[in-house]
Amino acid sequence: MKLITSAKYRPAGNRSLALTLILAESAIELVPNEIAGHPTVKSAARKKRKDPHHLILDQSYHHGAILKLGQSEMGRGRPDIAHFSLLLALGSPLNAEGQLQCYIHTRDDHVIAVDSKARLPRSTDRFVSLLEQLYEEYAVPTKGPTLMSLKRQSLRNLIAEVSPESVVALTTQGTPMLLKEITHQLAMREKPVILVGGFSKGHFSKNALQLATEIHRVDKRNLEAWTIVARALYEFERAIGIKPL
Repeated sequence: MKLITSAKYRPAGNRSLALTLILAESAIELVPNEIAGHPTVKSAARKKRKDPHHLILDQSYHHGAILKLGQSEMGRGRPDIAHFSLLLALGSPLNAEGQLQCYIHTRDDHVIAVDSKARLPRSTDRFVSLLEQLYEEYAVPTKGPTLMSLKRQSLRNLIAEVSPESVVALTTQGTPMLLKEITHQLAMREKPVILVGGFSKGHFSKNALQLATEIHRVDKRNLEAWTIVARALYEFERAIGIKPL
């Protein structure tokens, strides 16, 4: 289909135009107190020579401990979702053109701001170690330009800080709409925001959905978060006229 070139669309190359991607309510948190003494957590802490309370909860290593939290909590401990999603986002042409800002909002109300020039480790284990450093030092690196920073902040306050004209939450609970149509509309908005859930199970909380101006489902299938991110950014690139050649 031919790219829409209405005068309402602002051209790529306008550095003031930016899409903000928020991985909302992401399954990232420090090991909670109630399972800090679990054998799987203590074993991981010994290997890393860290206090168990300073570890990022991770299904890959703390599955047995997470089971103790109950079946309803089995979606916790998935830092890999944010990792894969960020690798795709930061490697996108949209980001290379300076048109993208990425944030991770965590389930425990922290916000991680990611610089567009950040080169994340390809290994999820190394990414988790970076998160652990971030929770201790609040910025990495601690010297020189900050590539990732952490602060206590709610999703509501983050969105208020961005001050977007439009916030679209992508969720299976939303009204069906093609991503192409969503992104063409977003391209006409000032500082648009896309919310993608950074979790593997469940849905956005009611509080998160109340912050969205639109809530849409973009596929009949339940797609992984990183797949949604990749497809949304590609469609937004097409909407604002970023060409591959």
